[in-house]
Amino acid sequence: MERNNDQLAWLILLGSFGVFCLIVGGVVGGARWYLSHAMTIHQVRLDLIQGTALWLPEGARQEVNAANRSMLGEGDRVRTTDSSEAILWFFDGSNVRLWPNTTIQVLKTASSTYRPLDAAVVLNQNQGHARYNVALPSTNSRQFEVHTPQANVVLREGSYKVQVAPDQTVVTVTSGSATVSSQSKAVEVLQGEWVTAKSDQPPTTPASDVHNILTNGDFSHELQGWQPGNRQVEDGIPGHVQVLEQLGRPFVELWRENSDKHAETFIHTTINEDVTDYGMLHFAFQLRILEQSLSGGGDLGSEFPVIVRVHYRDSSGNEEDWLHGYYIQNRDHLPTPNADQVIQNQWTDESVNLFDGAIVSPRPAEILWIEFSASGHVYRSDVGRVQLLVD
Repeated sequence: MERNNDQLAWLILLGSFGVFCLIVGGVVGGARWYLSHAMTIHQVRLDLIQGTALWLPEGARQEVNAANRSMLGEGDRVRTTDSSEAILWFFDGSNVRLWPNTTIQVLKTASSTYRPLDAAVVLNQNQGHARYNVALPSTNSRQFEVHTPQANVVLREGSYKVQVAPDQTVVTVTSGSATVSSQSKAVEVLQGEWVTAKSDQPPTTPASDVHNILTNGDFSHELQGWQPGNRQVEDGIPGHVQVLEQLGRPFVELWRENSDKHAETFIHTTINEDVTDYGMLHFAFQLRILEQSLSGGGDLGSEFPVIVRVHYRDSSGNEEDWLHGYYIQNRDHLPTPNADQVIQNQWTDESVNLFDGAIVSPRPAEILWIEFSASGHVYRSDVGRVQLLVD
């Protein structure tokens, strides 16, 4: 009997010790799990660049004006108006610049509380144009993700442009790399590439991000998108605009004859493109001059058979012009300011870096319109392959 009692006591003691060890192990394991998985939610600072941003806090029904340096939380949404810009600053040093008419909602912004293990920034961009500058991660792993109506975009450290329209998302990688997913397909986009994800379609194959933003600059659709016309016609004899073709290449010819008075014939296209987020802005075109009755630029140095004008707005809101003339002869040695002589009847390729401060100053922020004109008495000039190249 006593021996059985001793065995029972030992069994109870050993069992209690085992339960104690399990409890201690559970507490230690739980503590370790908590230290590894505990996440701290971080706020996002909103800095206003210009204008007013509208803020919709989580659970609110009505937007309010956001003050500069407002702190946003998870679930909050911010929207820039058509005349405002802002920057969102995140806990890891990343930032997102919002151009006008851009909406972003903060879905998640958190990092490991006790150890540098995990971090996550998840945003929803419903519309507009945003520049994502993603910092080097300070944790072992970091999720930086952008959701749009057409795609999910995973960003690694680098710089990216995301443009969201009602029917498509365009992702451009300036530096770094991104994964763009939609319709069960994912593509890797590397530095210097861009992809488009349209509604109900998988992402396109990545292509060079240098592209032409000018519509119908090759005149393959006649004068669609271009407005032809005449002005300052002193004798009632206007010039003519027609689309011709040579060796399968269409071009526009501006011509006027049988006059010894001034007139100007032009084609004009509206652009209205914000170029502040582009790294390059090259204006390229071809020209050919067949006839020119006036010498040089005429008596005032302002009448050329080809005049190119780019009208733009600078960062201060002022409207400016870049203007250049071309001619084939100057028999009378008349003034030719801001103009170049070219060879008669020969196509000439021209390319202008509109971001070169030595050529164009102040720097363009928005290209408003482009115009080609022929000015003088009698002239015949051709223009083709017009491009406005950006990245």
